[in-house]
Amino acid sequence: MHTTHIIKKIPQPTLGTSMAMAIKNTLQCVVFLMALIMTHLIPPAGADAGSPKVAMASSGAGSSFRLVAHHDYALRDDGFLQVQSRLDDLLPSEANVTTLRPPVASPIDMAFSVVVGLGSGKGRHDYNLKLDASGSLMWLQCKPCNPKQPQRGPLFDPKASSTFQQVAGTSQICHPPYPMEPAGQQCAFHLSGEHGMSVHGFVALENLTMGPESMKEFVFGCAHSAEHFNSQRTFAGVAAMGKMPTSLVMQVAARGQTQFSYCLFSGGASRHGFLRFGADVPRRPGLRTTKILPALDAHESQYYVSLVGISLDAKRLTGIRPEMFARRRGGQGGCVIDPGTPLTVLAREAYRVVEEAMWSDLRRNRAERVQRQGYGLCVRKTAEIKRHLQSLSFHFAEETARLVVKPEQLFTVVESKLHGAALCLAMSPGERTVIGALQQVDTRFVYDLKDAKLSFASEPCSQDTAGVD
Repeated sequence: MHTTHIIKKIPQPTLGTSMAMAIKNTLQCVVFLMALIMTHLIPPAGADAGSPKVAMASSGAGSSFRLVAHHDYALRDDGFLQVQSRLDDLLPSEANVTTLRPPVASPIDMAFSVVVGLGSGKGRHDYNLKLDASGSLMWLQCKPCNPKQPQRGPLFDPKASSTFQQVAGTSQICHPPYPMEPAGQQCAFHLSGEHGMSVHGFVALENLTMGPESMKEFVFGCAHSAEHFNSQRTFAGVAAMGKMPTSLVMQVAARGQTQFSYCLFSGGASRHGFLRFGADVPRRPGLRTTKILPALDAHESQYYVSLVGISLDAKRLTGIRPEMFARRRGGQGGCVIDPGTPLTVLAREAYRVVEEAMWSDLRRNRAERVQRQGYGLCVRKTAEIKRHLQSLSFHFAEETARLVVKPEQLFTVVESKLHGAALCLAMSPGERTVIGALQQVDTRFVYDLKDAKLSFASEPCSQDTAGVD
């Protein structure tokens, strides 16, 4: 996402006298909060701009959000995700494919959200917010919102909550590199994203709750226009998890809970997991650790890690070179780990090497290569071929930091009524490497924002879930 200076399009709701007085009377609180965030999360002059290191010790407290999986794919008894192919049934025939064919788009729509409580009194409701690992500002649709996207539950109504406060245009955070700018006496924001998404609104403070825990004067975006936002008829907005001080996780970190963790599961709607902070983060044995790289510029919000190699089973792929994952300014290249991206995207050169190596091994085992829309490598599913599927390992700069992806997270079973079942590589080529949600399933990730470290270990994530109320 990036900022754009489009202020005239944002409708400005009229503030009543009482609300205006409340804003004036609480201005000192607003300034104090902003100073708190700026003091603890912005690096001093000369430091790496946007570095995730924070100058605050952990408070010893802990808190957790409910983490909800959103997809309608069946999990087979053998652990593979099963996808029903509809586009393939429109093909006149099925031909064997022996050359590299880049997939047309991600064929799986897998998303995760956290459930947050916002507001007070009759204005308080729970909202599903879609995870965005690179987002800089948590936001949700507010009354009035035009256009708006369908969501679960009512729109947030600022007038119904006595603790709602608008952030003034003179605030320290209402300037670049934050995605905000003054609009008269108020602070406006504009976020854009994939598929033409464009969100406008005003920045505000409100009480945020997660379970029994409550955090006052939480900075968020109150959106009054949400175009082309893929809400899946559920999401009220986005839970930003990036490195900007105004993101959800960095605001929690500013209050002393400088670690957060999640463990993605592939279960259905009957259970939910947890996005855990501080003392709620499980202490697991066998964690492997890599550094979170310092930001290259002040606008960078992603958590980059140093990927240097890839293995299939125990064999290192010699065609994979570290420079394939080199990071460049402007968000180009590099490697990030993102639960908001359904399937892994590999840098194009690296993808070609991985696909060729996988197909070479499968061909030796007499696999039949077939075509499925949206995938680059598919073979006809047989019990024999399934036994020959290899695991894949991502090697990071630290020698012991190796993230292993099992075949069950590396391939999906794509069913076609006309052509039968195929096993398809759940990856695609792209401009940079993003390790996506499916490849993160059954791995615990722990982000240490204070020491700029990312740790991970294999874990049956269904054990850290609870039944939906």
